[in-house]
Amino acid sequence: MEMEKKNLAIIVLAIALAASGVGNIILGIMTGAIQVEAEKKLTLVYGWASNPAALDPVDTWDVPSHIMQHQSTQSLVEYNLSTHPDYEIMNVLCTDYVWESDTRISFAIRTGVLFHDGTLMTAEDVKWNFERVNYFANVTGTLPASDTSWTGFCASLFYHTDGTPIFASFEANDAVDAYNFTIVLSKPFGALLDLLCFGATNILSPESTPRYTYLSLAEDDIVGTGAYDYQHFWRDLEARFDRFDDYWGPAPYFEEVVMRIIEDDTGRMNAGLTKIFDYVGGVTKIYIDRYKAEADFHVEDVGEDLCYFYLEIYCGPRDILGNMTIPGNYQYQKNPAYLRRALALAINYTYIYEEILAGYAVEGTTAVPRQMPGHNASVVQASDSSFTWVANVVKAREILIANAADIEDRGGMPAVDIEALDPNNDAQWIDLTNILGRKLEINRHFGSTTNKRVNQLMTDNFDLLGIEMDESIREWGVYLDVGENTPWIMDIGYIGWCPDYLNPFNMIDPLFNLASGSCFSRINDTSPGGLTDLMNTAAAEGDYNIQLGYYMDIQSLIYDINRPINPASHCHISGWVYLVQQTHLKTLKGVQYNVMTMVEFAHWYRE
Repeated sequence: MEMEKKNLAIIVLAIALAASGVGNIILGIMTGAIQVEAEKKLTLVYGWASNPAALDPVDTWDVPSHIMQHQSTQSLVEYNLSTHPDYEIMNVLCTDYVWESDTRISFAIRTGVLFHDGTLMTAEDVKWNFERVNYFANVTGTLPASDTSWTGFCASLFYHTDGTPIFASFEANDAVDAYNFTIVLSKPFGALLDLLCFGATNILSPESTPRYTYLSLAEDDIVGTGAYDYQHFWRDLEARFDRFDDYWGPAPYFEEVVMRIIEDDTGRMNAGLTKIFDYVGGVTKIYIDRYKAEADFHVEDVGEDLCYFYLEIYCGPRDILGNMTIPGNYQYQKNPAYLRRALALAINYTYIYEEILAGYAVEGTTAVPRQMPGHNASVVQASDSSFTWVANVVKAREILIANAADIEDRGGMPAVDIEALDPNNDAQWIDLTNILGRKLEINRHFGSTTNKRVNQLMTDNFDLLGIEMDESIREWGVYLDVGENTPWIMDIGYIGWCPDYLNPFNMIDPLFNLASGSCFSRINDTSPGGLTDLMNTAAAEGDYNIQLGYYMDIQSLIYDINRPINPASHCHISGWVYLVQQTHLKTLKGVQYNVMTMVEFAHWYRE
């Protein structure tokens, strides 16, 4: 390592140590002097891989934000992480519930629960929160677009595929019964309890939460009922929590929790190996074996991830400036289906599994994970082991040759030159300047070693098709904003999607419904029997098993390499599924091992 890089590594580690909260370590970087003060609190230090993107649960999709909010806020019901792999639904802020009809469910609200501001939670507080969710989902139609209020990032979760709001109304009257709350649905919705396990419906104190504006990550406090009271978030440094002494449940072991942020993977991994973290979050796969070899660490192999990692291809009609390519033609696709199939075939998936992810990943899944009901195991993807990468590259070139006229029409190489190429001659393709006449704009998440290496692989692999790349580096929150608001400036984005709840509707609808803020592909397939048609049919189907069949058809439509190309083909290219490990010091106990990408500090203790 060069001296400049060594010095940088020392500074990164020094900052990590200084802000970790362990023993209030103060480092004199220039002089080498180290002063250690006595530990004032029983502190848990969690090594965090990313800055959170939001403080308000109603506007949150990303895992870092959910993990942070989960320590301070709670829902009526939640998944019991200790019941892996089944994840049973357990009562939390309710003690019971009763379905009065297929559109009415009443909850017995837990008594004696205090918010962190000292106010007592009642049914009307719960109602206030659900009405706030509907407001930011713009169910009321009264949400103004401004700097402090906009349609919540998770708004699409609260609509049926046909656009009907899931929640019709809410009932609570403290004067009659302070602990009875009722949800009235617009029509039957079988996944309701699963939906309520998602953090957007977590209950906040009305006394400390703005009704018509979002909580600001930079300035505000989040006041819930959880075991830990949120203290602050300092970007690129930490989020900090104090134990809530009036918590309604068992008192947590740790008095203080520090979530220490080091987004750079290498810096975080090296800092973790110095044992400044009790728990090392986001361990990169190339470090797993090293942690396993360390006597002081425990690495739990949990199983195959529920999260879906994929490349999202922009399929909308706009150019990089946001202009309509063909005015009025919303079915036009900037990156057509044949190009997307060629890209899917050109990727060396085995290299990803074995080299980039060090053997701790397996073939990617469709949007419905293998461990979730409704997964279609019969879909054959470009990554299928029955194919070889070399043969797939030849197939990809043949696809481009077959579509030479369209490539020329879109500003690419002359069709006659493309048609003269030999799909089996690597030299002819590698020497091409750019067959498309433009570079593909690809995103890279700041600090992500995996994303960096995957982008490097794609650059090499797509060069075999005469396709060039142009990379932009964005922080996670910026990437989410771009994907939601201006996705056309990115042709390809690497992203992971973890289930908010365990029903295929939750995986398919937010990712492929144009009304969703998470449909970065902007896929708009209104052809008969196409994606939109199938999604509407699936969501309206009352028979659960028949509904699962429709979701299986949707997966085939998008991913199956043997299926004729259609407008939705390969709008997502599935990458891999991680084999999940959780890594912590052996002295840390009580960790609930799970593949839901969630942690609950209230259960942890130190031996």
